[in-house]
Amino acid sequence: MTAAFAPGRRAALLSAAAAAAAAALPAAAPAAPAQRRTPAPGFHRVMVGDVEVTALLDGGMQMPNENIPRFFPDSTPEEIAPLRERAFFREGGLHQPVGCYLVNTGRSLFLVDCGGDGQTFPNTGRTLDALRASGYAPEEVQAVLLTHIHPEHAAGLSFDGTTRNFPNAEVVVSQTDHRFWTDPAEEGRVPQGQRFIQAARRAIGPYGERIRTIPLEREVEVLPGVFSVPAPGHTPGHVSYRVTSQNETMLIWGDIAHQVVIQLARPRWRVGVDVDPAMGIESRVRHLEMLAGERVLVGGVHVPWPGFGRVVRDGEGFLWVPRPWQLA
Repeated sequence: MTAAFAPGRRAALLSAAAAAAAAALPAAAPAAPAQRRTPAPGFHRVMVGDVEVTALLDGGMQMPNENIPRFFPDSTPEEIAPLRERAFFREGGLHQPVGCYLVNTGRSLFLVDCGGDGQTFPNTGRTLDALRASGYAPEEVQAVLLTHIHPEHAAGLSFDGTTRNFPNAEVVVSQTDHRFWTDPAEEGRVPQGQRFIQAARRAIGPYGERIRTIPLEREVEVLPGVFSVPAPGHTPGHVSYRVTSQNETMLIWGDIAHQVVIQLARPRWRVGVDVDPAMGIESRVRHLEMLAGERVLVGGVHVPWPGFGRVVRDGEGFLWVPRPWQLA
């Protein structure tokens, strides 16, 4: 018969057994670091001939589902749903990036559009951070070529209506668009009303005599090797810009398309925020037919990041083909 343990000896054995069991358990993992949800400055660089083109990510915009019928008045939910599904769109509206393009020709350094200011569209206004991260400084920018003076394209010129964010730059914009945003007689034609009007005037106000206007009716060589391309409709003076070097060409558009998945597939759908929707369709179709035929590189303020691709024909519409990432 096994003798009973003395109370003290029994307690010591139980304590040792508990300690041994605890030692055999894996150590508790340290808590994970807090998630870092702040976006990194975004830029992506390509060469067009001997011209360096850098896409800068300014931020993004979101259109809630209830605004889609106003934005695309010719659409139906049944027609848009498969287009959104094909592109794996996120739920809760239509999302689109906001970007701009820094071009270094070796003779001049300029921007095509310059992003927003975070006031009209809260998730924009990061162009200056992206510009610096890409290796350049705002003081080095010699010109800002505007496609038009909507807030996410032009408000990056000045955040406060007094300070020039690009202190040594001239601003180039079509005469028609400049007049549209500055002439009180035109205010009733602005679909977005005073919010956009005041944002436009705040953006360009500090540049005064540094603003150079160009005609809309024809292509203009605004800088050596850089031509404006008329694209009216979205705004009366909306333009694109074509950059050519060593037999290579890139076209940079502003708002030929906000949602490439939808608007390239249905290029003849009206856009409800266009000042002249019929003219906007004409400009969009003309651009897309030219780009598909010539197979040139394309950049656009709202195209999928990192902002470079081509347009190809796809049945009765078109398709956006992103440019694959390459070392050079």
